[in-house]
Amino acid sequence: MNKKGFTLIELLAVIVILAIILLIAMPIVLNILDEARRGAFNATGYGLVKTAENEYLRRSLDGTPDAVTYSFSGGEQQAPDPASVDELEFSGEAPTVGGIHVTSGGVITMTIHDGVYCSYKGPDTTDVTTEEMDLAGCDLTAAPWTP
Repeated sequence: MNKKGFTLIELLAVIVILAIILLIAMPIVLNILDEARRGAFNATGYGLVKTAENEYLRRSLDGTPDAVTYSFSGGEQQAPDPASVDELEFSGEAPTVGGIHVTSGGVITMTIHDGVYCSYKGPDTTDVTTEEMDLAGCDLTAAPWTP
C-alpha cells in the first residue's frame, strides 16, 4: 500500500522547529527595526540642522543674521521667532516636539523628540545624538535650544 502524507508526529516536529526558529529570529528582526527607526530620526536631526545652517547663510547674505528659534509642536512647525523669518523648508516628517536655535553668530543647537527618541545637538559639536527616552527625559525647555 502506497501511503502519501505526513504523520502527526512529523507535523508536530516541523511546527516545533519553526517555533524555535521564530523565537531566535524575532528579537533580531525587532532590533533591526528599532535601529532603523533610530537612524531615521537621527537623519531627520541632521537634515534639520543642515537646513537651519543653509537658512542662516541665506539670511547672512541678505544682511539679517539675527538669532532665530524654530520650534515644533504637535508634529508641525510653529512660526519662527522672530516672526519675520521664514519657516524651515525641509522634506520628511516634522518632529513631534522640540526646537532649533540659531544664534546671530551661526551657532546651532537643537533638541527634538518624536515620541520615542530624543535627538539633540549642542553648541560645541557638529554631531547629532539620538537616544531612546521618554518625553520627560528629553529636556526641551532648557538649553541648548531656548534663546
